[in-house]
Amino acid sequence: MADSTTPIHPTTAAAAGGHRNPPPPPPRRLLTYSRKRKNPQFQATIPPTEEQLTNPNPKSSITDLVLLANSFTYDLHNLPDSLLLEILSRLPLKSIFRFKCVCKQWRTLISQPSFCRFYFDLKSNSSSSVMPFRILYRYVYVSKFKDVLDRFRPDSYNSSEFSVLFLSSFEEQQQSDQFKVLAVSNGLILCCLLGPLVYYICDPVTRQWITLPRGREMSPNRHPIFFGEGMVSRVNEDRVVTSYVVVRVELLSSVSSYLNLEMFSSETGKWSDYRLQCPDPIVLLKRGGGPISFGGVLHWFVYDHGMVAFDPYEDPKRCRIIGFPAERDAESEYRHDGLYRLCDECRGRLRFFEVAPEPVSFYVFRMWELRDYENGKWVSEFKVTRSDLSSSDPELTGWLTEATFLPLSFHPFDLDIVYLRCVELGCIVSYHIRDKRVEVACETVGVVEDLSWRVVVPFVVPRWPTPVPIPPNPRRGAKSKLANRHRRICQRF
Repeated sequence: MADSTTPIHPTTAAAAGGHRNPPPPPPRRLLTYSRKRKNPQFQATIPPTEEQLTNPNPKSSITDLVLLANSFTYDLHNLPDSLLLEILSRLPLKSIFRFKCVCKQWRTLISQPSFCRFYFDLKSNSSSSVMPFRILYRYVYVSKFKDVLDRFRPDSYNSSEFSVLFLSSFEEQQQSDQFKVLAVSNGLILCCLLGPLVYYICDPVTRQWITLPRGREMSPNRHPIFFGEGMVSRVNEDRVVTSYVVVRVELLSSVSSYLNLEMFSSETGKWSDYRLQCPDPIVLLKRGGGPISFGGVLHWFVYDHGMVAFDPYEDPKRCRIIGFPAERDAESEYRHDGLYRLCDECRGRLRFFEVAPEPVSFYVFRMWELRDYENGKWVSEFKVTRSDLSSSDPELTGWLTEATFLPLSFHPFDLDIVYLRCVELGCIVSYHIRDKRVEVACETVGVVEDLSWRVVVPFVVPRWPTPVPIPPNPRRGAKSKLANRHRRICQRF
């Protein structure tokens, strides 16, 4: 007879005709990570089974071998950089920059330009190579610039569906505090606070930002008004921004043969003023949405002529006039201050898209392309009548013969798509050039009465963050603030 204190083995009980106990569940693996150690290590352990706890056998080497085989420690430094590169480059951008805080090895690897190039090449060859794209409403109604950065968070662009992004609610738009998105260049955004006028440059991905110093002091008897701010940046072979310039022009109330402008350079950290002779007298378009950037050259719209172009990196500094297509509706352009035309860059091409303001016009859409930039030669791309238009939307189909369209933006990746606002339906439509089709692109949430190319700016979320170059001798305290933000990137990203 077995002693009452001696445990009965399950197989013995079964042989004696007793009830057989069910097999124990498989041991659960626990994966733990310790950050307290100097060298990061992963440790995987299998807890001992109930039988091992109730029937320990110190003389048995089998139990010791099982525990040793199922408890191991792995040093992250033993992971080859090539394998780590393959793993990290396939993670979302948000996770990659958080993992820079894991250890020095990971931070060093992610910070190398070769990692950026590998990440770009990998994303370019993937099926999801198209970067998120939105049309931003220029005005943001918040009290602090840090709140503007919160509205730029990458989560706002995760949806694959197109939309016009209002960064402020309808209730916030009744507030007096107001920021304005002025320009974008290689992932950097130029913003300003309206009254008092303060300029900011930020990277919406890492949420780094700097405040530009005030402009040059003019004579006591001269207080010019500047507007039409634009920005141009330069990148190196690793697609990292190395420098940028911010340019603004003086608003003159009469015809002038000079273009007066101020330019801030990140290489010098100072504002410089220029007075450039124009080939012809010009009057700047007061209600323009800021200059367009094409090939690193800024273009401001002017009455009667077209555009005045200025290359901020050219030396010596000069400007030139580029006329608009001669066949355009100049009378309508003058009467509506250019509201029904769109001139902008699209995939390395400068396009001029014109919409007829009245339904009785024979052509509803016309477009030209600047084929010869040096000589200012425009080539007609197409002319479309209202009877040529079609749509799969029944309600929109009923409005095609009389709807009023206002151009907003070209698609940054698709040469076939132009976005417009349909005034009567209060929605955004996309015009497909090849098959002359008009479709509803999205419904708008926000105030759309003034929605036009003047108050929107196309923005492509960059695949890789764009560190903001720090100008020399910035405004007092700006450098230390930026350094603190660099240290908090991983926590706030």
